[in-house]
Amino acid sequence: MDPPFFRAVPAQWASGVTVVTTAGNGDGRRYGTTASSFSSVAVDPPLISVCLASAGSTYRMIRRSGVFAVNMLGHDHRDISDRFANGDWDTAWTGSPVLADSLAWLDCVVTACHPAGDHTILLGSVQDAATPRSAAPLLYHARTYYEGLVR
Repeated sequence: MDPPFFRAVPAQWASGVTVVTTAGNGDGRRYGTTASSFSSVAVDPPLISVCLASAGSTYRMIRRSGVFAVNMLGHDHRDISDRFANGDWDTAWTGSPVLADSLAWLDCVVTACHPAGDHTILLGSVQDAATPRSAAPLLYHARTYYEGLVR
């Protein structure tokens, strides 16, 4: 299948936008990447999944640290999704950075990694979670951001 065509087809699926984060190896730096491939997997025990580029620096740092957080972005967080350095960041129980004013965040320990083509599916055991505020989500569809929901 032609790769550009294949990318265009799944782009028709609207999704929320997250920033997946982890802490550095004691260097005080935050690592993160924007991801829309996030899913709740199970309630008992609480598990989630994210898919990250296997060659990416965030994936490599998560493999080293063994922990990550998923930050769900609100309609007013487009600048954070475009440039991870912006925003007010707190530290979760595992040491992963969490966005202080995100819609929600999940703090996880890696329980499994499954290679999937040029990406890796990370399975995370949720250690802590929060819903700092209520707002419309940031959505992504056909390579375009949409701020909020039309009701």
